[in-house]
Amino acid sequence: MKRLVSILLGVLLAVGTCAISGAAVDGGYTWPLGQALPHFSTPAATLDAFSVEGRPFAERLTASALQGLVNRSEPRIFQLDGREGTGSPNQWAADLGLTLNVLSGYLEAVEKYAGCVEGLIIWNTAIPETANVATTAAGILNALPATPAQADILTAAPYNFPVLKDFRDETAITDKYSAYQYLYDNYWQDCTKRTLCGLIPDNHTQLRDFAVAVRAAVFWLDAADEQDAAMLRLFFDDSAPIDTYYTGWWPNEPAGVALASQYGVMTIASDFFENYTVWSGYRENIEQPAVPATPKLENNKIYVSLNISDGDNIQYDQHYLRSTNLWLHPRRGEIPIGWTFSPLLLDAAPSIMNYYYTTATENDVLICGPSGAGYSTVQHWSSNSIIDKYAAITNDYFERSGINIVTLWTWATPLKVSRFAAGIPSLLGMTSQFETGPLQRRFVNGNTPIMWFGSDNLASFGSMSYDTGNANMLKRLSAAAERTVLFDRPQFFMAQGNVWECNINDFLDLRDQLEALYPDRFVFVRPDHLFELMEESLGKPHNVARNGTSDTPEVFDGSFATGLEGNQFTVDLGGEFLLNRYVVKNRGAYEAGAGNTAAWRLQYSTDGTNWKNADIVSGNEAAFVYRSLCNERARYVRLIAENPSPAVIKDIEIYATPTGTGEAFWNSFCGFFYDIWNWLNNTWHSIGELFSYNWLG
Repeated sequence: MKRLVSILLGVLLAVGTCAISGAAVDGGYTWPLGQALPHFSTPAATLDAFSVEGRPFAERLTASALQGLVNRSEPRIFQLDGREGTGSPNQWAADLGLTLNVLSGYLEAVEKYAGCVEGLIIWNTAIPETANVATTAAGILNALPATPAQADILTAAPYNFPVLKDFRDETAITDKYSAYQYLYDNYWQDCTKRTLCGLIPDNHTQLRDFAVAVRAAVFWLDAADEQDAAMLRLFFDDSAPIDTYYTGWWPNEPAGVALASQYGVMTIASDFFENYTVWSGYRENIEQPAVPATPKLENNKIYVSLNISDGDNIQYDQHYLRSTNLWLHPRRGEIPIGWTFSPLLLDAAPSIMNYYYTTATENDVLICGPSGAGYSTVQHWSSNSIIDKYAAITNDYFERSGINIVTLWTWATPLKVSRFAAGIPSLLGMTSQFETGPLQRRFVNGNTPIMWFGSDNLASFGSMSYDTGNANMLKRLSAAAERTVLFDRPQFFMAQGNVWECNINDFLDLRDQLEALYPDRFVFVRPDHLFELMEESLGKPHNVARNGTSDTPEVFDGSFATGLEGNQFTVDLGGEFLLNRYVVKNRGAYEAGAGNTAAWRLQYSTDGTNWKNADIVSGNEAAFVYRSLCNERARYVRLIAENPSPAVIKDIEIYATPTGTGEAFWNSFCGFFYDIWNWLNNTWHSIGELFSYNWLG
């Protein structure tokens, strides 16, 4: 897939120089509040590239710092490493059409871009943590971290850099804690407060271009250790809930994510993410594919959706996901799979997100890993304000990425989950990791289905998680098939495979084994279809427009990347339904900043001839519009654009329930009692939650 790269002209100095002389220049990236990660400016048409594969840590550190200093104003340096793209060192660059000028090594780049560097910061190799302190200082002082051996080279011709700081001379730095205390006392006040960066001091170099460019504090502290945690709180106390993100990774994942979640700081697993300052500069409209029609709901069928973890991790999205075990597997597309993915690729690398969307089959669905716009643990959310802000930013990223399913990590309580779901109107369904016992609920706030992972006691709805192959999934799904189901009602299950031990072959083998044991009993479906079928089975409102017929199918296909310009958009739902709500996705859903439809009428009819108004909208400015309806009986629905007319409508969703007797009545009957059960269950345990968990402020 090739890209047309636009060039910003006349705003920067010539390639090879930098507009840096003492004061830093931030003109190359934007980072408004409400945006999780920064957008760097459009990269140069030709990028200077050099290989860092197999090079010592010290060299990689210096090279990454140089990349951050140079790319801060305009991305011009690209590092080549065998990890990126899981193929050759420039696999992504080749696939996405980047033009590279390959240099002999990082020292050639240092000489070429010497104008971006004010001097050197020598770190003490006897105290590895000073490499992190030096990285932090490098972003503030526009300097390069260097070992004493490197300094011997870089202070001589042709570089002639002065030494700005030598940490060997700092007698106050004797160990890890004094090193990070020195960072806090001397540099923290000048660091960005939008991110905290956790990187192993003598290992991770991939994300340091980002850390240097944005002037992030870099440290490596274990939240499970009392002394480390006390030092972490120094930094967290200056953080702003949801406006501060923790990038990189943790020495101890559960403890680190839990501590950050208490502060409303979401983790972005990114310690091996490469060339952030380049990839975030390519701004693209997201090419969300159309969603195929939902399969027909049948009794006595067991519907199964299969997911693959660990896509909350943007480095996984950049690296391992694009491997022959997974996305490049020759049999991908033979079975529906939900691929956990990070919507924050919208900031970090929208072109990489588009690669997955434009190469997806109809059986591939991108869903969100835990727990939305950044990794967090639900049980540690400490206030209503954190939940509300996290839900709002998650909804924004869901709308703009086309993702509408989220996994909650690790266990969820009714009050918190209900509030979170209510703040995400774009949400289709949820999964809950390791949720067990009486909190296993089926619907949140009445309409949002939830599937829980980790249960061995599967009823008609259930899931299994982090399976390492098909043996355990086969055992539990076979048990479901053997169970007598009341009135032969359909059953629904979702299974998630541990990506590091499970791949597409395991899923294909599972399908074949179940078909051999229970012919024509199991139906494997996409995760979005599974949720829609669950809703339909219990008489819940579900999107009926996508399965209807229309002269403008591009407006009802579930994608904001399609759509049409016109005055009127009509869909035949194929039968009579009771209208519950609808969603309009305007031009701004696909083209950021584009004008949106300001006024329209939504009308309904039972015969296609006589029409009535169901809703009238005026003065709209939003790209995504969510509107309630009043159970109007309709077979036909149309939207008439009034301002402007014609207008560009990207997608329309119509949520409704069937009318009539028979199956429709039985579905509604089941749904009614299911709602009562859910209400009693959630109310009882919500009361318990008030006494058992942190009060929500």
